[in-house]
Amino acid sequence: MTKVSIIGSHGLYAKYGGWDQLVINLAEKKSNNIQYLIFNSRDTPSVDVSIPGVMVKKSIFKASGFEGLFYDFSTILQCYFKTDTILLLGIQGLPLVSFLSLFKKIKVISNSGGIEWERAKFGYFAKLYLRMCFKLSLKYSDHVILDNEFFKRYLPDNANYKATINVIPYGGEIDRSVSIDDNLSAKYSFLNAEYYLSISRSISDNMIEELCKSFSESKKNLVLISNLSSSTYGRDILNKYSLTDNITLIDGLYDKPILDLIRRKCTAYIHTHTSCGTAPSLVEMAISKRPIFSIDKPQNRFTLNNEGFYYVSFEKLVSYLESNPSLDMYIVSDIVNSKYSWTGVVSEYQSLY
Repeated sequence: MTKVSIIGSHGLYAKYGGWDQLVINLAEKKSNNIQYLIFNSRDTPSVDVSIPGVMVKKSIFKASGFEGLFYDFSTILQCYFKTDTILLLGIQGLPLVSFLSLFKKIKVISNSGGIEWERAKFGYFAKLYLRMCFKLSLKYSDHVILDNEFFKRYLPDNANYKATINVIPYGGEIDRSVSIDDNLSAKYSFLNAEYYLSISRSISDNMIEELCKSFSESKKNLVLISNLSSSTYGRDILNKYSLTDNITLIDGLYDKPILDLIRRKCTAYIHTHTSCGTAPSLVEMAISKRPIFSIDKPQNRFTLNNEGFYYVSFEKLVSYLESNPSLDMYIVSDIVNSKYSWTGVVSEYQSLY
């Protein structure tokens, strides 16, 4: 039995982002010879866990913000000397891991979640710290997981580091169990019309303010789903665009069957992430078999294997959409989507343990 501790996500059955979906699938699809200890953030709702070989421990700290550093350090201390392998989802705990390795050697697997030090939300000293942690991950991890091929460019030119580099994306699944009924039509009236969809967290490098501005000057309908009320940035967008006739803002939607219905019924999807790796929202839209319009960033091209449509400005994108082009050519092929099977992703993670 291999004992694996998962550090850094919001935990099992959290609904915050890509890491949480990863944790759910690692737990639910695990092999019988793996035993997981999963740490949950203080603000993650408690749930009954009935998966054999999976134990959940709730932290006294939150996983997000500055408190996330204490979350990672405290959970590492709780499990380091009792586990065979640590899976770090986020690398801010690497300084402690490097110190503890002086006393005991265990297998360390690190997933940085992207090039975090380039995100606009972090200040100067936070960026320096995250860059240092990335260097430590290469030195003190057995495996470093990059979720996008593009991130290999950030590796040192010389190969003088301990870690083996593995490119493993997030997976994706679409729930097709829900159909439009009278209740859903009343709640989400846009389902019976043409609409463009965008889904992202409300942070500035996802450029949702720019997206809303461009659509506010258009006749096309936009549906934006985001955790808007959780940040000043998002609340400003709510205040500015909530009364715009052709823009529907949905402040957090975590009911996956309903969310996937909205994905499946959209005219096309607009991807605005500029600093992510393989964005789970982009993967799930590709699997939804809807046309995709993505902001032109190398990591998005790697995710879609250059399929879909790539734009460089929102103004030009909206202008193109208003010309009513044929959209079917921007649907991603099954060949690309096949690499995002959760079963395959879980198998790749387990092979590293």
